[in-house]
Amino acid sequence: MAEPTEAPEALRAVRGFIAAANRGDVPALRAALAPQVRIDMAGAVHTGRDEVLRAFFVRWVVRPAGRYREIEAGPVRPADGGAALTVRYDFRTPQGLVEDITYTYLVRGGEIAAVTGRFV
Repeated sequence: MAEPTEAPEALRAVRGFIAAANRGDVPALRAALAPQVRIDMAGAVHTGRDEVLRAFFVRWVVRPAGRYREIEAGPVRPADGGAALTVRYDFRTPQGLVEDITYTYLVRGGEIAAVTGRFV
């Protein structure tokens, strides 16, 4: 089980990141990500804060004004020097895209170090 101080910090980091994505706030998204963050989105892998933002979050979330709605969050557990948390979302854009998706986050020191996304 994650240390008591890790669980609230990890959940706060993840929810703050998604709130920034829903606002289209790129500076806040950048601040939430670790410099060497890694995202694996259904097999498409990107590494580094700028690359992750450019190739995924700006392209697929911010520009089309996508919005995440949290469906459920799993328990926070220790992992790789931080805390891991899986969250399921309903993701929608004004253009009509609807996705049921899970993100498994690795949070270290209040920053998102990794995201693994899978379509449900």
